[in-house]
Amino acid sequence: MMKWSTVNRVRKIFNAAASVFAALTFCTYAHADEIKIGIIDSFNPGLFSETLSPTLDYLNQKLPQHQFKFVPVNSINPAEDLKRQDVSFFICSAGTFHELSLLQGAMHIATRKTVLSEDPSASEASTFVTLADRKDLDSLASLKGKTVVASQPNSFDGWLIALHEIHKLGFNPDNFFSKALFSHFQFPDALMALVERKADVAILSACLLEKMADEGLLDQSEFKVVAPKSNTTLHCAHSTDLYPGIVFASVEQTSPKLAWEVTSALISIGATNDYEWTIANRFSKVSDLYRDLQIGPYAYLKDWSLNGVISRFGTEIGVAALLLLMLIGNWFYLRRTVAKRTAQVKRTLERQIQLEKEQRESRLRLAQLEKFGVISQMSGMLAHECQAINNYLAGLKYHLQKEGRSDALTAKAISNLESNSERIGDIIIRVRNYAKRKRGTLKRCDLTQIAESALTVLASGQYKNIPIKYQGPQHAYVSGEPLELELLMINLMRNACSAAESQSQPAVSLTITDADTDHFCIEVEDNGPALDDAGFARLKSLGDSIKPNGMGIGLSLVRGIADSHGGTLEFSRLQPNGISAKFTIEKDKGNEAPAG
Repeated sequence: MMKWSTVNRVRKIFNAAASVFAALTFCTYAHADEIKIGIIDSFNPGLFSETLSPTLDYLNQKLPQHQFKFVPVNSINPAEDLKRQDVSFFICSAGTFHELSLLQGAMHIATRKTVLSEDPSASEASTFVTLADRKDLDSLASLKGKTVVASQPNSFDGWLIALHEIHKLGFNPDNFFSKALFSHFQFPDALMALVERKADVAILSACLLEKMADEGLLDQSEFKVVAPKSNTTLHCAHSTDLYPGIVFASVEQTSPKLAWEVTSALISIGATNDYEWTIANRFSKVSDLYRDLQIGPYAYLKDWSLNGVISRFGTEIGVAALLLLMLIGNWFYLRRTVAKRTAQVKRTLERQIQLEKEQRESRLRLAQLEKFGVISQMSGMLAHECQAINNYLAGLKYHLQKEGRSDALTAKAISNLESNSERIGDIIIRVRNYAKRKRGTLKRCDLTQIAESALTVLASGQYKNIPIKYQGPQHAYVSGEPLELELLMINLMRNACSAAESQSQPAVSLTITDADTDHFCIEVEDNGPALDDAGFARLKSLGDSIKPNGMGIGLSLVRGIADSHGGTLEFSRLQPNGISAKFTIEKDKGNEAPAG
């Protein structure tokens, strides 16, 4: 077992070394080009005599144009302290260097490597040490729930590397030990806690146990290493993976020339007290350690508050939000596109429907024109036949007079035939004129007299059995063509009779009234069957026939007559059934009697 005298002697030696380093640290040089080297973390006092003091002496000797000095840097917040003290270089553990390289862009200059290691990137580790008589502690898993002692909670090789090894075994390092004690130094304080049974296991830097035994400061047989690693890279007992050693680094503002001079000097020092400065090129395991333990730059991984989640998953949240916005934007775009395409299709369909309607109306108009062409041809033929009849009547009249067989009855019959033939000829001429869109000469005439003539014609035709109720003034003078106005009334009444004859009690009326002070209104009503919307629309817009066998010629003539007289022709549906046709024509207010 370690003796108290030995422990006290060792403690005095390290306290003296610490005092020497403190004196070196704060001594002031009166040199213009002073270069400050910050010392971060609380290392064991042996580091000062083994590495730091020889390094400082060599730099001042090798680079006399500069004056190098050590300054202590607060290990709790080293980034701010480095700026405050205007430090050009600093020495720290590989873990602290990893943090500062992320925070301040610190650059690697050199790494301290023990001569017991073949790789500068794998020269440092932690060792789990217990008393040799603790048979129950034979693996890292057996240490769960025990009391541990270490130097400091921010010590890289004296605590963090050990926690990472526990993490890699699948345990939670935060609650793996039942209790953690922290002494300032690994030796002799941590080992004394073992000897005094205040702790079950101590965490030491790799090779420290062998070094203290070689110097005669302890009996190594009193202790044992738990779960030692077996490899050939580091030739001393250790219980964890290997990491880079202590780092000599520069701050981002250090000039490249000065950094190159210091790097060259450090590499040229060679091995001193079993350590040397060299170049390490692999620090990824240090990054993995900090990430797995969720400390340093990865401490936010333990924070599940809103800010912590944003800090941890900021990129993922941003990408998800961007994707969501893209999806929403795409949804609106598709919706707008579909609406636009739908509107286009709707407009196309509406236009197609309109074109079909216009084509249908054009076909109807063309059919009407064809009808009018046929009417014109037939009218010409009828006019020719009427002329032949007139010629025969004239020849018959001359023959009877020549033979002396003419009498009053025969003469009257021939006269009536001539009159009717002339009337037929006039009607045919009017029909041909309307077919050719020609207008006749207007003159003053009496609507009452024309209505009586039209009623006489209807009474002798096919609708003589349908009573037509007439009501009108004694005289109703207008400016128009009497024969055309008679044709208008005849056609309107004939259509009304055609519609009403299917009823059990057909009823048709002709009424002439004052529409206002300046116009007369001729209205024809019937009680025929009710028209649907399509049939009524045809009647109103096209003047087309609504009778199954109708040609639509009569209504076309009626509309043409109404237009030629400057009047209006309107149709309306009666309730519960029937149609009303109203023709409005301007009054003639002259005092002359109508022409005979």
